[in-house]
Amino acid sequence: MKPTQLDTVHCDIHGETEQAFVCTHLSVGAVGLGFNRNEPDVENPFPDAWCDECEQIRATHDGWNKESEGRTKIVLLCSGCYEHARIRNTRPSVTLEDLGSLRWKCSSCEEWHTGPCLDFNYSEPYYWDENHAKASRWTNLIPRAIKKPSKTFLDADYCAINDESFFVRGLIRLPIVGTAETFDWGVWGSLSRENFETILKMDGNPERTSLPPMFSWLSNQIPEYSDTLNLKMYAHIQEPGMRPHFRLEQSEHSLSQEYHHGIMPERVKEIMLRRLPGAEE
Repeated sequence: MKPTQLDTVHCDIHGETEQAFVCTHLSVGAVGLGFNRNEPDVENPFPDAWCDECEQIRATHDGWNKESEGRTKIVLLCSGCYEHARIRNTRPSVTLEDLGSLRWKCSSCEEWHTGPCLDFNYSEPYYWDENHAKASRWTNLIPRAIKKPSKTFLDADYCAINDESFFVRGLIRLPIVGTAETFDWGVWGSLSRENFETILKMDGNPERTSLPPMFSWLSNQIPEYSDTLNLKMYAHIQEPGMRPHFRLEQSEHSLSQEYHHGIMPERVKEIMLRRLPGAEE
């Protein structure tokens, strides 16, 4: 099924990456079509992949051969787009739809809701304490547009501690396997003084989306994982009114694995039952 390959391909989204091949059904925004392939290995980490419909063709003709290949069409993807296709189209044993009957009470509005809860957040960095809160309360009464930066302050989007440590609030977006949805952790990440001052100055400026990714250390402890403090990540600045998206550096840490390879709906359910008192099926 594989034509002669080049080592890499340029993608406008993922840059220069290894190339991969999939059936055309998996190539553009497809969800839930199945994702079939041989087992990846060191020599071929992105083996050719095809949907369940093409799998029926392959099985009917006893494998990939001239007859079956004539009934399918393959397209070239970068390895990043290949991974996105895998996450969206893999069919997990527990689906997001299976979470539709879960009932849970929101701690913010005190109302009961039904269905999956796909975001949890932290209102402050791990390093913020009550002494910092006392020092900053008065600054929150002054509009951001006219107040001078305080040595210690916390608002909905930014935080500084003793004019030494600086943080921005953003999202770690985990793609949910078998869907086009994400499960979001609202967390804080550290920034250098220079980057912090830059993003403050451009807070309402549409041109801030052109800022390069900013190096950051994850600054919250998420108990659903082993130690998450100081995981390496990069803040990608969004348009005004939207919080940055944090891209985790690839590693063996389970949070990084879920960021790059997807979180299973069953895992989302486990987090919901742990995080939401009174959640029930």
